[in-house]
Amino acid sequence: MIGKTRVALIVAMTALQSMPALATTLYVSSAGDDKNPGTVALPFRSISKAAEEAKPGSRVTVLGGVYKEVVVIPSGGTAELPVTIEPASGEEVIIDGAGSPPDTNLVQINASYVTFRGFTVRNATRGGIAAWGVHDVEISDNRIQGSQKAGIWIGHTEAGHSYANVIARNEVWNNCLEYKSRAIDGGWPQGISLQASDKSTVIGNRVYRNYGEGIGTLSTKGVQILGNDVFDNYSVNIYLDNAPSTVVQENKVYHTYAKDFYRYGKPAVGIMIANEYTEIELPSRDINVTRNTLAGVGRVVYGDYQRASGLINSEINLNTVTDNPEPLWQGQKPN
Repeated sequence: MIGKTRVALIVAMTALQSMPALATTLYVSSAGDDKNPGTVALPFRSISKAAEEAKPGSRVTVLGGVYKEVVVIPSGGTAELPVTIEPASGEEVIIDGAGSPPDTNLVQINASYVTFRGFTVRNATRGGIAAWGVHDVEISDNRIQGSQKAGIWIGHTEAGHSYANVIARNEVWNNCLEYKSRAIDGGWPQGISLQASDKSTVIGNRVYRNYGEGIGTLSTKGVQILGNDVFDNYSVNIYLDNAPSTVVQENKVYHTYAKDFYRYGKPAVGIMIANEYTEIELPSRDINVTRNTLAGVGRVVYGDYQRASGLINSEINLNTVTDNPEPLWQGQKPN
């Protein structure tokens, strides 16, 4: 009997050790203190402190208010236990970069398996939300405005470090402010930008009135750009640069006669594919641009400039092209 009991105890202990740790909720309040333990009764003061303490499976719940901090997220999760950072249910959380150091990303994600959702991010001195060298990160349901550079940027300078990320259902407007004067004719930042971030998805976002490009990919393979509402961006609205195997479908691309965002006296091109000179040069191969609506922004264009590899084995078909954009934006009121 003793032997059997001991075996049973060992089996039970082994099973417990193999079970995932219970998810921990960490709380943040503008009235909290970073010396607190991060409980609901004794919350942290900063989102960064909670993110630093997060473990796989942790949920960071941020109580409503304005947070004047640069948020750095250094700790991630796993496929089974991601880290989630979001406002408390029904509460508005604003991360405001006014007065932060120059050329600083306001939210910087440096870890994988992180979900960052539901925030208002404004007045970044560089990018609104940036993720460097990560995979399986989700940036969703945020409102980003007033960034000097990109609203949302994910990527790396080398291939293979950033992949399988998701940018979903965000509202991104009035960013790329460093080019608001429109005095420079190139090198545009983007409302939503992927650089060397393969097999990532940009879906269901509203991207408009940014003083650069709307949604852009650079040196990135296998991206899906699906079901976005993109309009009134100063340069190209959707731009694929050295972006093979990209799928662009079910997007609405148009303008609202907002002349402040006209380039060369007219609305920017709707969807453009090109091959500029860059560190990671990839041919425009196996690209699928289908079932999009382009209203008042021309047809899908290949930009025959710089390296210009040409389109290879690609499909541009079944897109609706019209000169009248009004049916797409009537009843909608941009901020």
